[in-house]
Amino acid sequence: MIYMANTQNKTKFLEDLSNAVDQFIDRSFTHVITISHNDADGISCLHIIQNLLYKMHLNYDYFIYNRSVSWENYLNGIFSSRQTDKNAFIFTDVGSNLKELIPIIKNRKEIFFILDHHEVDYDFHTDELPENLFFINPTIYGYDGLEHIAGATLTHMFAKQVKPSIIKHGWLTVIGIAGDSLKPMDKLQSFNREVYEELLEEDLVEDKEGLILFGSMHESIKNGLKYSILPFLNQFGGESDQKITSFLDSLHINPKSNLIDLSQSEIELIQEKAGFNSFGHFAILPHKLGLLRFAFEHALLLNILCFKNISAALSIIQLKSITRYAKGMYSEYIQNLSRNLRTLSNEIPHHETEKAIFMEVKGKIPPSSWSDTASFSAVNELFNPRKVLFLGGPEKISGTIKLSIRCSRNYLDNNKNRGVNKIITSIKKELGGVGGGHKLAGGIRLSNPSYNILKKRADEFI
Repeated sequence: MIYMANTQNKTKFLEDLSNAVDQFIDRSFTHVITISHNDADGISCLHIIQNLLYKMHLNYDYFIYNRSVSWENYLNGIFSSRQTDKNAFIFTDVGSNLKELIPIIKNRKEIFFILDHHEVDYDFHTDELPENLFFINPTIYGYDGLEHIAGATLTHMFAKQVKPSIIKHGWLTVIGIAGDSLKPMDKLQSFNREVYEELLEEDLVEDKEGLILFGSMHESIKNGLKYSILPFLNQFGGESDQKITSFLDSLHINPKSNLIDLSQSEIELIQEKAGFNSFGHFAILPHKLGLLRFAFEHALLLNILCFKNISAALSIIQLKSITRYAKGMYSEYIQNLSRNLRTLSNEIPHHETEKAIFMEVKGKIPPSSWSDTASFSAVNELFNPRKVLFLGGPEKISGTIKLSIRCSRNYLDNNKNRGVNKIITSIKKELGGVGGGHKLAGGIRLSNPSYNILKKRADEFI
């Protein structure tokens, strides 16, 4: 039986990866369909595979899957009536929904490759895997898909084994890593770190050291402090320009100075007087300009565009500089998120139990911003990191209570990795509802009576 291992088995994982690579090379496919997720990591995976297939002179089509419909309904719109094992499907970063996918794949003649870093949705026997499925997922060998390996990292490893020259597109991998890890580059672990260091040696990306204000690394120090979302600085985030300018003037630092041009002494002075420590390493994409030079900001822009204009997301990753349209979208997003985080940390009353925090934000924060506000509040530990956050409120369209559920890494460490996905499963089992997620993040829609029960009995489900 395959399940989430407690100890890491690098040898077995790499054996599985090499076997999938050999199968992909040896079968001489005539057509490939690649399907990826609609976020920065997924879009990075997609472009890596597209570059690989182009170099191999293979015909291909691509699709973006946002998990809003079942796999059966989605794939029925893609499958050809004429089946052949000369056609292949490559899934990247779309979730290991094997319980749903295995019966579908068993009834097809095409060859399927799943390259994923999300937890598998159920325990299964190896003999359940169809012969036409090659499943590569490091989480079943003890690796954490959040900490150790991004989807783009796994896809890069696969593509480079197939075609070593694909390494020159490795900067795509860094975007996926930055968008998924939400960490300074010096905090990367395992395969993410190995691949990142490899790309540094190839001069495909530059590693810089300085003040980390993710979300605003391309900005002036004034705007950097105001619009940083990682870390979110409560004393500056969403504050007036006058207050931040006054603070910097008192330190004899020009508020218009570029954030990345600050001297070591200026950085130390800002951190000392403001009472925070955010010094670390960040990744630069040397062939790009402006905002797109910064890996985290580039990834954040992709995430924004994926939910607003998927065509723009697919094209911006190939551009050298940002378009006016994308820049406007980014600025609006970062300003709203900074303001929402400030509202969340200072103004919103909450209901608290021993293990949970409920924040009802209807009328305070727009519903379209609930998910991201919850995510960045968790990453920044704006609430008690040992509790689970339930953020949301009534949704007019569905007539249900919509909740974004988040926990911190601190919470996972202290609760034997029982994360949000398992909490949501427990809730649905007894109270119904629709939703899902992974360890750190997820969402659910509940009826109003079920929500009231959840608030009273939250600790039982957690």
